[in-house]
Amino acid sequence: MPRIGITCNIRDGENTLSLAYSQAVARSGAIPLLLPVCAGKHLWQQMLANVDGLLLSGGGDPDAVHFGEEATPAQGQVQPERDQMELFMAQRALSCGLPLLGICRGAQVMAIAAGGTLHQDIVHIAGVQHDQRAPKNYLIHGVRIKEKSLLHRIVGGNTLRVNSMHHQSVKTPGKLQVSAKAFDGIIEAVEAVQHPFALGVQWHPEWMTKYLQGRALFHALKQAALAYGRRQ
Repeated sequence: MPRIGITCNIRDGENTLSLAYSQAVARSGAIPLLLPVCAGKHLWQQMLANVDGLLLSGGGDPDAVHFGEEATPAQGQVQPERDQMELFMAQRALSCGLPLLGICRGAQVMAIAAGGTLHQDIVHIAGVQHDQRAPKNYLIHGVRIKEKSLLHRIVGGNTLRVNSMHHQSVKTPGKLQVSAKAFDGIIEAVEAVQHPFALGVQWHPEWMTKYLQGRALFHALKQAALAYGRRQ
């Protein structure tokens, strides 16, 4: 069984992670391994050396300094140690072909790692509800998916309804390609075209596993991790 490393969030001085992530990975047929936030590139390298795929989880806001901006009043709580670790891991995964799935904040980290930028707050440009006032597994708005993209191949359609829990979003994708947008133009998914499997989604598929489209993302990550493990 392939091993999927899932990065943790930080809350009140503790490494935390919603059970939904590990359950979604396990249900796909992969082994979930939690990667705690800690200091030291040598530790991060060893973590990556012991997994077949990487899942960058959701959480707080990446610091705007990482994409060349000053933090505006709208930027939320930042986690400097987590930023450093996840940006290192994202860059390494993108460069070495390690299967990579970014969820919400994770998609934003992927874009920053690829030279992109973020909207620090989308409240004045959003036309649909991106920070939903509904249960986490409720599908609040639609997205349009680019044909022939990796995401299109995974979900098998041009449109998809998703849940949404964010106030920041990708502004420019850097070296990544935009593969989905909400109907108001907000970027909802990015991917690396020349990579075996590197996909970031702004929604939370770990809360969508009762739907085929939600499960499909984790199954695709598992399959990519399985292929990566066989090559090593």
